[in-house]
Amino acid sequence: MLTSGVKKVIHRGRMAFLQAGGGVFRMLFFGMFLLSMVTHDVPARAAENDHSAMVNCDIQHTSCTQELSDTRVVLDISPKPVKAMTDLTFRIILTGKQPKAVPYIDLGMPGMKMGPNRVSLQSVGNGVYEGTGIIVRCPSGKKVWKATVAVPNMGTAEFIFDVIY
Repeated sequence: MLTSGVKKVIHRGRMAFLQAGGGVFRMLFFGMFLLSMVTHDVPARAAENDHSAMVNCDIQHTSCTQELSDTRVVLDISPKPVKAMTDLTFRIILTGKQPKAVPYIDLGMPGMKMGPNRVSLQSVGNGVYEGTGIIVRCPSGKKVWKATVAVPNMGTAEFIFDVIY
C-alpha cells in the first residue's frame, strides 16, 4: 500500500530518476526504517533493564537503609504501595552523627536528566525528618526512580526503587 502511494507521488512529481530505480528506492527506505527501529528500540530496552538491575531498595514493602560515614540513613515512603502521581510522605531517620542542617531529598530517574523535584524536609525530633512530595509519571513508562538523600556536611545516599503506575 505504501509503495503504490510512493509510485503515485513519483509519477505525479515526474522524478524519472526515482522511477527507474523504484525498487532500489523502496529497498533503501525499508532498510533505513528497519535500522532506525533497531537502533532506537534496543538501547531503550537495554537501558531500562540496566536501571532495574540498579534497584537497591524495596520501598513497596519496607523502609530502606544505607550507611553514610558515621550516620545510618533510613528512608521510608508512605502510603504503600508507593504510586506515582499521588501525595506521598517521605520520612528520613538519621542515627549516629547528626547533620548541622536539615537534609532534603531530590527525586529523579537513574540515567535521565530531569527538572528539579525536591522534597523539603522538616525535623520532627530525634533525628527524624518528614516532608511531602509527588513522584511524577514518566511518559516513557519507566518505573525505576531514585531518591537522593542529601545530608549537609556528610554526603548523599541514593535509594533506587520501583514505583507503581
